[in-house]
Amino acid sequence: MSDAAGQRPHDLAPILGAWLAEIAAFADRAESLAIGLFGVDGQPRYLNAGMRRLLAGCPDDAMAAAFAAPTFAALRERESTNGPIHEGWLTLGSDQLVYRSIRAAVYRREDRLLVIGETDVEELERVNHELMAVNREITNLQRELARRQAELVRLNEQKNEFLGIAAHDLRSPLTVVQGFASLLLNRPEIPAEERNELLTMIMDSVKEMLAMLNNLLSVSAIESGKLRLQPQALDLAEFLERVVRLNRPLAEQKRIALRLELPPALPRVHADPERIQQVMSNLLSNAFKFSRSDTTVTVSAAPIRPDAVEIAVTDQGQGIRADELNRVFMPFQRTSTRATAGEHSTGLGLAICKRIVELSGGQIGVESELGKGSRFYFTLSAVSGAAPDS
Repeated sequence: MSDAAGQRPHDLAPILGAWLAEIAAFADRAESLAIGLFGVDGQPRYLNAGMRRLLAGCPDDAMAAAFAAPTFAALRERESTNGPIHEGWLTLGSDQLVYRSIRAAVYRREDRLLVIGETDVEELERVNHELMAVNREITNLQRELARRQAELVRLNEQKNEFLGIAAHDLRSPLTVVQGFASLLLNRPEIPAEERNELLTMIMDSVKEMLAMLNNLLSVSAIESGKLRLQPQALDLAEFLERVVRLNRPLAEQKRIALRLELPPALPRVHADPERIQQVMSNLLSNAFKFSRSDTTVTVSAAPIRPDAVEIAVTDQGQGIRADELNRVFMPFQRTSTRATAGEHSTGLGLAICKRIVELSGGQIGVESELGKGSRFYFTLSAVSGAAPDS
């Protein structure tokens, strides 16, 4: 090998001087070698193919801003020397430009900056694609984290609302229990009939508190995703007959007629019987609560499509104002309609119905006319290929 092979760069000028045109032509086309000449104003004076590739898509007046580390402003503050003003990693990139790092040397002469860098273009592209994939993954994770944080904030607010409403709504029945229990303890001479009446009131208050706690636990389980349905093929006609039979005593307490209207044949439905009974109990409880004596509540069901059945509870009660219909299924929402016998309402029953029906793959809705009554309805999936039950 010639001794010239080991000479320092500035000693090569006499040897390579005759080949400068060829070297320059090769350097201009080379993509693994990045060469750029810039004015101190940041405007490019010359870019070879490698540098153009690094700065692809970057306008001339934004190229200075693409110097991420060190910045162009930091480089132009450095004084000219016999050697490079920077040597090592140079990172180029911006919001519009993929970030890339190259090994580079930066020189300054008067008002010009020469950047010379080397890179394995294919390796750089591979690394950059991997970095972009990682960046996309990080962005997706950040979005998911933000979504979950927002969900946690919502659940925390709902928890605080639960606690506030529960404390408020439990205070009244607890006061009743405390007052009547104290009366029974301090006045043993109370006649048996009056004593039984007080015990009945205590029992009613305890039932009210238990129902309220059960509703709160149901909403909590649904919102936290812990409620697990156990769907099965359900004989809907037999199921609704049982629901009506169990709820008839509650209707009779207010002298309300409870009717069941079914077609000659109903398909089986795919549902969790325990949870759908909870839906029916809430809908019937509401119907009784807001209906006056000597009216009728009707439970009905009918196929609306080959794959779906609609179940409805229709009352002849007070109805709901049109501007309040859109919030009847929201938790803790109460309408201006008042219970006819002073019954208590937590504002959770219909919200629970909505969650259970939607988890079952159905839809729930309401039609109402003020002064004439309401019709609450929901759908369930018919069992595919099941013969209707006569």
